[in-house]
Amino acid sequence: MKDGRILKGEVLHQSAFKIRFRSADGKEEEILKSAIRRITFKNPETKEPPKQEKIEKPDPVLEAKLKVEEEENLKKVKEAKVTEQKTKSILSDRHSFEILGGIGRSSYESQVANFHRNVEQYGSILGGNGGFFYNSPDRKDSDAKTINLRYTWKRVIAELGGSHLNSLESVNNFGTIVYPDLSGSTTVTQAAFTPGVPYHTISYKQINAQISYTAYSKSGLEIRPILGYYKVWQKGKDDSTYELSPKNPANTDAVDWTIKYGTSFSDYLSGPSVGAALEYKWKEKWETRWEFQKQFLHGNSIYTRDQIAYLVGSFFEERAALNNQWKVNSQSISGKLIYHWKDSVFFWTGFQYSKLTYKMEHFGGDLDLGGSPLGAYVTTELIQSLTQGLAGNSVAKAIYIGAGYSLDLSKKETQ
Repeated sequence: MKDGRILKGEVLHQSAFKIRFRSADGKEEEILKSAIRRITFKNPETKEPPKQEKIEKPDPVLEAKLKVEEEENLKKVKEAKVTEQKTKSILSDRHSFEILGGIGRSSYESQVANFHRNVEQYGSILGGNGGFFYNSPDRKDSDAKTINLRYTWKRVIAELGGSHLNSLESVNNFGTIVYPDLSGSTTVTQAAFTPGVPYHTISYKQINAQISYTAYSKSGLEIRPILGYYKVWQKGKDDSTYELSPKNPANTDAVDWTIKYGTSFSDYLSGPSVGAALEYKWKEKWETRWEFQKQFLHGNSIYTRDQIAYLVGSFFEERAALNNQWKVNSQSISGKLIYHWKDSVFFWTGFQYSKLTYKMEHFGGDLDLGGSPLGAYVTTELIQSLTQGLAGNSVAKAIYIGAGYSLDLSKKETQ
């Protein structure tokens, strides 16, 4: 039967759809042929031979391809494990000292000099007693130098580095000057300008110490958080500029004036830094290094301006000085592409970019604070609030080429 039973007995009658069957115990019944698997009239114990299922033979090309893919996957897994073990071994055995240096070209724009020029222009507009205005500075690139010491022990890397960037700057003045006439009883106002301004050097120096830890390492890639400390010096000096004030034809008492002036500024900042380093090595000889850092700096700047006016038989001299305190948020990024020529000698090229955003904490200098203490305080606060918005950014950029030497201390220890 199709339900798996085996019935033994005698077939009494059959039609196209059913049979009449008497079982061995004498019971008669009609059975539909649709419920019967087969009828055997000789040996009911004989089993029906199993139905042969069609077995498709695999495509030999596909089978070979799958086998190759499986072997490649196993190979990749093994290589990944070997690489991971090798990386851990390299990090645990790493011990080296490195020194690198480079030279290049740089450009630098000082916020300190720009701020004080803007303050002077602001005072000229509000004071109404003459003064000078400035065209946008004209700048040229100059030389740059950098050096860096690096000590590596296992996952820890300590570095001490510094860089010196320079730029050339020239600023033209124009405006009016007010001075006593020859009789001394009245004052004369005459136009003044600079006939030609030579370029002078402004410089940006920085040193930094930092320590980092390899938090992630895989297949030549390293990522490290950085903690550090920065010191920044900025300065510039221009003492070779002349301003001319030609004679006023409408005033017979007016004379030609020549004013020699010198300006100088210095800016000192320091503070902690945080950041991240990313390094990647490939093909044994090539390596890239990237650093992204943010500095939290404080410091002060000093700006002086000297004026000496010459005419026949007399002259006058005037000096203004400002000493301001700043809070500075700085962002920097640097990158290097390194080629390891030999085990210990390598060559590199790279860049450096720093942007320092200034916020004034205190404005101080040669201010007329006569009157009551309250009036002096109000005047100081007013000047500070008016000049706060004149603070800007200092930007230092450089590109380098250089060489370095690496000493593997782990080899010496093994020997």
